[in-house]
Amino acid sequence: MRSRSILVKVPATVGNFAGAMNCAALALDALLNVKVTPRTDGHVGIRYFGENGERVPRDHANLIVRAMEAALHLRGFEFTGADFEIYSSVPVGVGLGSSTAAILAGLIAADRLYSLGLDEKNLFDLARIYETRSDNLLAAWHGGFVACVEEKSSTLLRRTFVPGDFVLSVVVPELPLGSFARQEQETPSVPFKKMPVYFQRAQTLANLFTRSGKDSEPQLDATLPPASRKTVAGLEEALKVRTKDMLGVFICGSGPAVAVLARKNSPDAIEAVRKHFLDFGVSSTFGMFRPTNTGAQEWNAITPRISMASTRPVLLHPNGAIV
Repeated sequence: MRSRSILVKVPATVGNFAGAMNCAALALDALLNVKVTPRTDGHVGIRYFGENGERVPRDHANLIVRAMEAALHLRGFEFTGADFEIYSSVPVGVGLGSSTAAILAGLIAADRLYSLGLDEKNLFDLARIYETRSDNLLAAWHGGFVACVEEKSSTLLRRTFVPGDFVLSVVVPELPLGSFARQEQETPSVPFKKMPVYFQRAQTLANLFTRSGKDSEPQLDATLPPASRKTVAGLEEALKVRTKDMLGVFICGSGPAVAVLARKNSPDAIEAVRKHFLDFGVSSTFGMFRPTNTGAQEWNAITPRISMASTRPVLLHPNGAIV
């Protein structure tokens, strides 16, 4: 064990970005910060500071704990318990990658604390036990915007650095806790024959970020079906909002949060989206996020190398190595 405690950081993400189901995700400047201190009595202690704390298990069912256990078992070790202090600016269960962040945090913590020597293949194989979608995992790990597609036994990935002047305004409609728990059990699926359509949208988004500021930026069309697995009144109407400042409006991940992509704050679009929910008696909160080109890989490196914003696309081999 390298140290008595360790601090792990993982960014929030938006998967199914702009309708590109399972093919595109963006890392955001909101972080899940987890301090882990090992114990020897087999018990788990969890203190959580952040939004939606009532949705976070305080026992072995917590995804951070489960991921740690999986990593240790891979190397033949038993989990002897730990204390977790979780400081999060990532809302839980709304489509901003809180589950992905928790899974990666647990795996990274186990690797760093117990010197497990996990490489990227080990890490992603373990992560996919709990998170089957590659887009969120890749964006959280690498940072920036990722366009990816599963092909046979490998993942083809394009990573793009995103200029910092993009803004993602996120409106989160309130859902009853019981509804949240029930719908989280569902698993999205995309017919293989439709994947080229979604991947083409992901490539279009990558080009949008790459050529930012060089050409006019038309609004993203709304031809792709919404990806939400959480039913909430007013969602269909909210996705029809259009204002002159925005580039597109779409569901974050599997929902129900709705994102407005723009080059600056879009108060008119936010107000319009919230009004559609309110028309159906659904209250909401909202927040503004910016993209980050720094992923968990860099945040948790021994000597962090923080990426600077760039418009240069980066291609990666299926094994994750930058070309």
